Amino acid sequence: MFTETVDSGSSTTTGTASEPHALVLLRRACNRGYAIEPQRTGGAIIRWRRIDPGTLTPALRSITLTPQVPADPTDYELSDLRVIASVPVVRLVDSERYTLPVIEAGVCQIPPSRAERLLAQGFLLNTDNEHLRLTLAARLSLVAAAHERMDSSDRTTTWCSCGLAVHARDAEAAEARQAAHLAAVGADFVQSLDAAFTAAVATV
Repeated sequence: MFTETVDSGSSTTTGTASEPHALVLLRRACNRGYAIEPQRTGGAIIRWRRIDPGTLTPALRSITLTPQVPADPTDYELSDLRVIASVPVVRLVDSERYTLPVIEAGVCQIPPSRAERLLAQGFLLNTDNEHLRLTLAARLSLVAAAHERMDSSDRTTTWCSCGLAVHARDAEAAEARQAAHLAAVGADFVQSLDAAFTAAVATV
């Protein structure tokens, strides 16, 4: 579940968005060419501009999706999520080494303490027969972690953890180019969500 905050420019409203509804919002935003910025905490910010009927000038609008379960994944947890994302079947299984179940992801096993934290943070959903799947929040967190930003002291140069470096004449131009990069990342992410994931989300 997400908290959905809509900023219309003149007012702000807050409500609740289920995982299926959040996915619909992201797909709709992608289809309309809106900027989508995944967040490491598992949420996303959707931004677009529309003409204000009163002033006839472009006005910024936004929808912010924030997981209702606070999440701040460590590098270890992100590593576990990457392992889980790389295999087709993930299950909770009993282990001879531990008294509590472990997560089995291919040839890897994630111990109970880390498994419990991933489930508690809403990054994994136990579906049926102890099968697990990554949630939308987990996928957003993974893509955001792959595109974390760093700036030079004068903010005319920005780096992305994916390897992109942006050099611009001033901070405003650098900001615009970095924002365009993140918008492209967000669009690619939404387009990469396959039918199987969409179907799994729809059953929530």
